[in-house]
Amino acid sequence: MKVGLNISEAKLKGLYEKQKLTTYQIAEKLGCCQATVWKKLIRFNIKRRTPYELNSNVPSKEELIKLYLKKKLSTWEIEKRYGYFRGTVYRKLKEFDINIRDRADSHILYPRKDFSGDLIEKAYLIGFRLGDLGVRKIYPKSKTICVASGSTIKEQIDLIESLFKPYCRVWIKETKNGKINIQAALNDSFSFLLSKQIPLWVRNTPDTFFAFLAGFSDAEGTISLSKNMAYFSLGNYNKNLLYFIYKNLNKMNIFCNKPTSDKRKGKSNSEGYIYSENYCTLRLSRKDNLLRLLEKLKFFIKHPLKIKALNIAIDNINKRNRLKNAKK
Repeated sequence: MKVGLNISEAKLKGLYEKQKLTTYQIAEKLGCCQATVWKKLIRFNIKRRTPYELNSNVPSKEELIKLYLKKKLSTWEIEKRYGYFRGTVYRKLKEFDINIRDRADSHILYPRKDFSGDLIEKAYLIGFRLGDLGVRKIYPKSKTICVASGSTIKEQIDLIESLFKPYCRVWIKETKNGKINIQAALNDSFSFLLSKQIPLWVRNTPDTFFAFLAGFSDAEGTISLSKNMAYFSLGNYNKNLLYFIYKNLNKMNIFCNKPTSDKRKGKSNSEGYIYSENYCTLRLSRKDNLLRLLEKLKFFIKHPLKIKALNIAIDNINKRNRLKNAKK
C-alpha cells in the first residue's frame, strides 16, 4: 500500500484501539509500511499507546533472552513478529540488564570464529584475495568483513567455501547464466584481507612466500602443457604485484623473465568492455626453474584442478629429463 491509500478513521481505530494491534501488525494487514500507519494515526488524532498501557503484553526475561540474544532478532523484529512494543522491549532489556547490541552487533546473525593466526594460512589467503576475492566492510564501523566472489567453475567455488566455512556461514547462489556467486561474513579478525597491498612479511621465509604465491596461483595462475612442454603463468592487471613475485623468485634461484604487458589499455573486448589498464603476464617454462617452483608450490596449492595440473607438469618435466639423459 502506498502512503496515500484511503483508510477510514473508524477502521483504523478498530484495528488499533479495539483489536489492540501494533502499528506493524496493522501495516502487514493493510499491505503498507509502518510509517504510513503512524501518519494516519496522527492525521486522525488517534492517541498513540505508551509502552506502559498494555501491561499484559510485556515479554519475560526468558523470552527476551531467547528472541534477542539467541535468535538475534532486533527490537523492530520482535515488535513485528510477536506484538511487543519496541519501546517496551527496549525498556525491559535495560531492566533485565541484557546488553543492548550496537548497530554493528545487530547485523551479526550467525556464529563466527576468530582467524586461526597461522601465518601460512594467512599468507595463502592474502595471495588468494589479491587474485579472486572482493573484500569490504558493509559500512565503516561494521564488525563484518564481507568476502565475495563468483565463478562458473565449481571447483573454484568449492575451494572458496572450504577456506571460510570453518569460520562463518557461507552463502552460495547460482545465477541464471550459470555463474555461481559465493559470499562469507567474517569477523574483524579477518581485517587483514581488506588491504590490497602486499604485506612485506610474506617474503620473510620461503614458506610464507610460497604459501602467498600458491594462494595467488590458485586464483589467477595457469599450470599446463604447450606443445608437450610444461609451463606456469600468472596474469593480472597489477604490474607491481607480478614484479614483487618475479623479484622474489629470482632471489630464491628460481629464475624467470620480467613480466610482460600486452598493451590492451584503452582497447575494447568482444563485449565492448574498455580496458582501463594493460594486462601483465609472468611466465616460466624453462624446465629446471619450473621444476624448482612446482616442487615448492605443491605443498601449498589447494585448488584440486591446479593440484592435478601441477602433478602432470612435474611428470612432464621428469619424463623430458629422462629422455634427455637417455640420449647421452
